[in-house]
Amino acid sequence: MNIPVSSKAMGPLSLLSVSLLFALAVAHVAVETCDGESCEGEASSVLMLHGTRGYKPRDIRGKSLYFVVTDYFADPPPGQPYSNCSAPGWCNGTLQGITRHLDYIQGMGFEGIWITPAVLQFYGPDPDNRSGYGNYGYWAKDLYKIDPNFGTAEELKQLADELHRRDMVFVYDIVLNHMGPVHKEKELKGPHGFHPFNKPEYYHQLNRGNLTFDEYVKGYAYGGKGYPPPVQGLGPGAMCKKGLFSCDCYRCPVKVGFGDPCPVTPIYMGDEAAGPKDIPFCGVGDTICEGYNELQTIQGWFYDLGDLNQTHHFVSSELIKWGKYMKDTYHIDGFRLDTAPYVYKSFLSEFQDAVEILILGEVTASNWSFFKSYSPGESSAEKPVLKGLLNFYLQNAATTGFCGMPFFPGANLNLTRLGESMKVEYELNPGQVNDLNLLGNFVDNHDMKRLAYFCSSTMPRMRNALAWTMLTQGIPIIYYGTEHFFKETHPPMWNAGFSTTTPGYTFLQGLNNVRRILGLHTSNMKVEASSENHLIFSRKISSRFVSIYKRVFIFLNNNDENRPVEYDVEGVLPNSGDLVWADVLHGFLVPQIAGGKLFASNSEPMALVLLERISLGELQEGAKLLGPRKERTARPSVVKE
Repeated sequence: MNIPVSSKAMGPLSLLSVSLLFALAVAHVAVETCDGESCEGEASSVLMLHGTRGYKPRDIRGKSLYFVVTDYFADPPPGQPYSNCSAPGWCNGTLQGITRHLDYIQGMGFEGIWITPAVLQFYGPDPDNRSGYGNYGYWAKDLYKIDPNFGTAEELKQLADELHRRDMVFVYDIVLNHMGPVHKEKELKGPHGFHPFNKPEYYHQLNRGNLTFDEYVKGYAYGGKGYPPPVQGLGPGAMCKKGLFSCDCYRCPVKVGFGDPCPVTPIYMGDEAAGPKDIPFCGVGDTICEGYNELQTIQGWFYDLGDLNQTHHFVSSELIKWGKYMKDTYHIDGFRLDTAPYVYKSFLSEFQDAVEILILGEVTASNWSFFKSYSPGESSAEKPVLKGLLNFYLQNAATTGFCGMPFFPGANLNLTRLGESMKVEYELNPGQVNDLNLLGNFVDNHDMKRLAYFCSSTMPRMRNALAWTMLTQGIPIIYYGTEHFFKETHPPMWNAGFSTTTPGYTFLQGLNNVRRILGLHTSNMKVEASSENHLIFSRKISSRFVSIYKRVFIFLNNNDENRPVEYDVEGVLPNSGDLVWADVLHGFLVPQIAGGKLFASNSEPMALVLLERISLGELQEGAKLLGPRKERTARPSVVKE
């Protein structure tokens, strides 16, 4: 659903509508047709589709990504109206549709895209009538074919080529944990079976006992009472019985410092629990829970999805072979790895080394020691696993801190926890994570409610949450349609259209341009202060920007309306002397700073840089070239490198 936003709702400091910053940024984008080893005599598309030689991926570190669920993005097939597609079911978005709308994505300033899997799917509906359809892309049936609902192999290659021509990176979603739904052995076999994993021995069968394979996997579809036993711990810890709106805790008793348990005596939530009955209060990563069983997490099935046994030589070797094939055939620059904690770390490490591509692992855990163990750094005692991670460790505190949905302990509309967690990850544990610039930051995705839902469409909170996502060190990831402030999780994008002038579009455009102009892609970060309603952090300016002091200070809040904000900056902002602090997000307006306080006129995010007064005048004058301003309204700014 498209959330209408009036200019009044956006607040007086609406950010970067038609940006000279953007014009300058675009001028710096080089258009290339090849990169690295791929420049050496392009082979024909037919040869490339057979993966005849290796591809050297581009660096994805610190690049901003626009996340596309292929089936919902673009465009409806001929004859399908511009309306909500029937749910559950396929919406019929295509790879060609993504390629056709790359101008729209790049125009927002994004430096790459991440798309959901496009391999041949178990179409659906699943025979147990519980799991729906395979249109998300995570129910693989044949790893070596492209699903015709999405397009063709040639069209996937064309998408990658066009991205690289634009100097953008291509991140592709893969699954190593499971295939599609399996309820009978015969479903694995034959010309319409699963490929290459078409035998029962390729799948985990924990606690199968004397059951036949068909008895083990029949599930609800064929008279069973549940999924293949035991299912994996599926969630990040079961929530309190009263639900998201009334209880701010996990169901699992927790150690001091992680969050207060609620209630004192946990009560199992039955069918609503995130974990299975024999791990009643635990989900993946809840190692502090009594009775947590790592073997069940690894070898149990993910609902009814065929859980691959990576200890089987054929399975491990085929997955590695396939990973190399995908990278080389479709010129992929990075993998996003689904359900990483459900796979043995030893295999993940082997796969990461073999495919020679940067991998961002989905580890849906807020337990710091468990989370970081999937991408340990040089100072860690653990062996290397993956190169990068989706930053669930911060997302739980960020979305809750900005929006107020009480699903994470101690962070309900309280940014203190987020600031503390950022310090743990980026400052207090040097070398514990492989690469801080390979942490994918986000506030919502396709597996959870939308940011607008969590924030109840409160514009100041959403804009501050998005500024946090875009300006925090790492890889900023924005879920498709966020620029339209969708409230539904996955509506078809074509309903909203592809306007480049909406407030959300220009807001993200401006944030991307500020990242580029200030050179924030891989620059370091420091948390300066955090409190219940305020978060201040700084980033090193790594460009030839005119700022004298080479740091930018970002000021965020979680106000529910646009009103004046007072930040405590005593000991935070260096003494300006004869220089002046100016807001790079809003036409280099100069905020009032006095008595150790910064006084902002409203709740918009701010990014302050220290400038000479003569430079400030030139920059502000450049902003005026865009036309007359309403009183106290910021305009885009000219920045010279």
